Amino acid sequence: MPNPATSYATTFIDALVAAGLRHVCIAPGSRHTPLVLALARHRERIQLTSHLDERCAAFFALGWALGADEPAAVVCTSGSAAANVLPAIVEAHQSRRPLIILTADRPPELRHSGANQTIDQIKLYGDYVDLFVDAPLPEVDPPSRALENLRTLAARAYATAAANRGVVHINMPFRKPFEPAADDTLAIDRRPTTRFFPVAPSGEARLRPLLTPDLLDCRGIIYCGHGSAHSEAEQNALRPWLSRLSHATGFPVLAEFSSNLRGDGVLGAYESWLADVDMSGLDALIRLGAPPLCAPMQALLAKSQLRYHIYCSRAGEWADDSHSITHHLAIDPAGIDAREFDNLPAADDSWRARLAKLDASAWRLLGNEMTTGDFFDGAVAYDMARLMPANGALFIGSSLPVRQLDQFAPPRAKPVQAFANRGASGIDGNGSTALGIALARKGRPTAALLGDITLYHDMNGLLAVRRCDIPITIVLLNNDGGGIFQRLPVRQFEPAFRDYFLTPHGLDFAQVAKLYGLRHIRADNRATFCRAFTESIAGSKASLIEVRTNALSDLQRREAIMRAIKSSRQAPVGRPSGLTP
Repeated sequence: MPNPATSYATTFIDALVAAGLRHVCIAPGSRHTPLVLALARHRERIQLTSHLDERCAAFFALGWALGADEPAAVVCTSGSAAANVLPAIVEAHQSRRPLIILTADRPPELRHSGANQTIDQIKLYGDYVDLFVDAPLPEVDPPSRALENLRTLAARAYATAAANRGVVHINMPFRKPFEPAADDTLAIDRRPTTRFFPVAPSGEARLRPLLTPDLLDCRGIIYCGHGSAHSEAEQNALRPWLSRLSHATGFPVLAEFSSNLRGDGVLGAYESWLADVDMSGLDALIRLGAPPLCAPMQALLAKSQLRYHIYCSRAGEWADDSHSITHHLAIDPAGIDAREFDNLPAADDSWRARLAKLDASAWRLLGNEMTTGDFFDGAVAYDMARLMPANGALFIGSSLPVRQLDQFAPPRAKPVQAFANRGASGIDGNGSTALGIALARKGRPTAALLGDITLYHDMNGLLAVRRCDIPITIVLLNNDGGGIFQRLPVRQFEPAFRDYFLTPHGLDFAQVAKLYGLRHIRADNRATFCRAFTESIAGSKASLIEVRTNALSDLQRREAIMRAIKSSRQAPVGRPSGLTP
């Protein structure tokens, strides 16, 4: 049986060398054997120097980084060997010199067990490193994504050290045996890793040089995730830039509601049709913002063999849970200019037109369903997005609300300014965050869409309404429990599902509103809700509009709408003519 340590180490080292590493200092030991043997395969392409002492090895690497003005790496075994690298790391950090530290470590079962030569190596070097990652433990027959994770980790490690002129620490646990098995036959992987492009001094996006004839011959999409635009200035810069990019590539623009870019000409109903469309030939993706929220889009990225995955990063942050980024581009959203694509001819529009037709058809059906069908949580999201004033802002609660708005909020001539706590996506503090936004924007209308568990979790925060005199319209979706879990397979396991996942509470939120000084309105049909919301958002008082729903029937209503959209299509969308596979 092949040794998983060999596979992991060679995958990582091959990618690190492909990213540009040229010099490695190796100290003696045993547990780092898989890394050393993986490096030895590259001895004709990189400089490998052997040092008897880890402290000297690290300072030698620092000297090489100083002389060559590029990152050097240090590889050492576990325990106190890793601790001896610290003095050189401190100097590299203080003088901003690029070092990559690869420490072998014990597997989890030996950590904190009293095992010999075992210390706590997690964040061993504290704030003296720019990036720390505790790499995954090698496993037998790993999924392809696990190996791609190692490749992107190597690319990110080299790029971070080079761009930040700082220190990167990758801690790599290994179980015995460390030596290759007899049937380990791994060819050197020389594929290029993710390429990183720093932001230009002028703030240019530098995307145009990547629009090669090969990329323009691809079938692709442009995807705007949460937080693509943070402000009106960024919206105003990005919208024409995206429009011109779409015309130059022939790629349609798909935008999440909380991207703040779901305007005219942008597709937004994709969750209702994407899973049923032939996307097997998708070759290219240009992406902004956070990773996709939409489950069909996540599934598409997981299975697509993308030749180009260009991520336009706001400040160099990493967002690649599919481990498929090929080009990492740092941009300033407020500083980009649509003139970047001047003199580029319009591309074949057939692919974009086909998806746009699908999207428009889905929105027509959705609008009809909202008007004539039963009122449900998706209709609340639809109407809120539709009725928000042009100068309004909408805070979106985690869990179901952010998904409901993403699926059901239609594009507008001027996108709603949306906010959400999508960094960690927790339900904690959502109400207080919304109130802080409302106070910062006082004089302009602000609304929040929250679930019942989310509001309960931060109920004490409502005290700020009176104490800080905050006008806000809070729309509460009360389905008496964790409705998001109705979307999970665990819903089939009763009674544990109801008792431990749904967690019904039976709270009377009219009393909550009274306690904290908010006007309470109960709205259980569309006409009542639209009237209450329109009046509240135009006023200067704080209101709590409660819509009581049933999570299971809401889910069934959503699924019925998606089936209706699917059945309304005449034929699946195929690859447009004239594009290469």
